[in-house]
Amino acid sequence: MTNTALDEQALHAFNAELQQRVNDCTLQLEAVARELDAFGASLSHDLRAPLRSIEGFSRLLLQPPHIEQLDATGQDYLQRVHRASLRLGQMMEEMLQLVRLARGGVKSEHVDLSRMARDIVDGLQAAAPARRAEAAIEPGIAVTGDARLLRLALENLLGNAWKFTCRNEVANIFFGRAADDGVAAICVRDDGAGFEQKYADRLFRAFQRLHSEAEFEGTGTGLAKVQRVMHAHGGRIWARAQRGQGASFYFTLPGMAAASTRTGLEQ
Repeated sequence: MTNTALDEQALHAFNAELQQRVNDCTLQLEAVARELDAFGASLSHDLRAPLRSIEGFSRLLLQPPHIEQLDATGQDYLQRVHRASLRLGQMMEEMLQLVRLARGGVKSEHVDLSRMARDIVDGLQAAAPARRAEAAIEPGIAVTGDARLLRLALENLLGNAWKFTCRNEVANIFFGRAADDGVAAICVRDDGAGFEQKYADRLFRAFQRLHSEAEFEGTGTGLAKVQRVMHAHGGRIWARAQRGQGASFYFTLPGMAAASTRTGLEQ
């Protein structure tokens, strides 16, 4: 047998082994998807029913004449049970959304991120007209992707910027192209509460929070959703921050234009 024949035989064997590995990985992913579906179904049906009972009956007990039969301590305990049931329900809904996110596939359409960001910020300002905020939105940033999923990502990123600048006399929020360590990216930046950089990776885990509920409300799933959206598009997201000096969230999407190299909050 010639060397050429041996090479071709080895190549065929390698391709066959590679195809088998791909098939095995596909089967494993399908198994994981089925487990996620089962988990979602469990949340939707098995767990929601008893939770609705806890919320509903505790709400009834908080009304006269039942609430009047409890002393101040008993009323406080009952209110805590009711609040906890509402929070658990919200967390379940957030987990369901995480499970379902991007399961229907990612559409490929033209998305004007600058216009989307402006619309989101305008909505936040309209809902809190007393807030003073300066929002710099760079125009002309457009990508190809799923508009529904990308809007969900921007709503969480800009919503966080809005939330964590709530104690500023004047909040400064930026959306636009930027570069981080030479990597072209799109950035959402604020000058709010910030966080310790060493904990940045925890931000993208579901139900992980770097601030207490007493400081800032939320369930801790928003950035986990953002990361799933970016991964579904073949992109990635990361964060830079300092406690008390704001935070910057950078994300990349395939095919996006080169980032601006300007610096500062208004870059």
